[in-house]
Amino acid sequence: MKKYSFRLEPVLKYKNDKLEIIKNEHAKIINRIVRQEEKIEAMEQKRNSFVISFNNKKSSGITPFEAINYENYLVQQMHKIKQEQIVLSGIKEEEALKKEELLEAKKEVLTIEKLKEISKEQYRQAESKENEMFIEEFVSNSRSAVKMR
Repeated sequence: MKKYSFRLEPVLKYKNDKLEIIKNEHAKIINRIVRQEEKIEAMEQKRNSFVISFNNKKSSGITPFEAINYENYLVQQMHKIKQEQIVLSGIKEEEALKKEELLEAKKEVLTIEKLKEISKEQYRQAESKENEMFIEEFVSNSRSAVKMR
């Protein structure tokens, strides 16, 4: 019997390559999410330290002009943080879509791998049956040869 070969092997290789590409793209998006979260966290920490500074200045005495400047800065920082959070939510939506694509690619690969397993098992069964028939034929021929003597 000829050596086993899976007819869909090129398709399986293509699907595995595609899966790896999607995994890499997903990892890059996750990395962007982490960086964006770190950026927002740093902005919030900077804003919080500025609030503490503002509160300290208020307790020690501050001019109305300085107070307005502090408040304007804090409002501006809050607006920037909200903009960065909108960017973050956009990246998270992109990640969710890529995750769906990743799951679909995994399903495709698993389906073809299952077909490969089934095909290989059928090949083994056919090979085993062929070997049994060969042995039976050999035994039958041996008995015939013994009877002819």
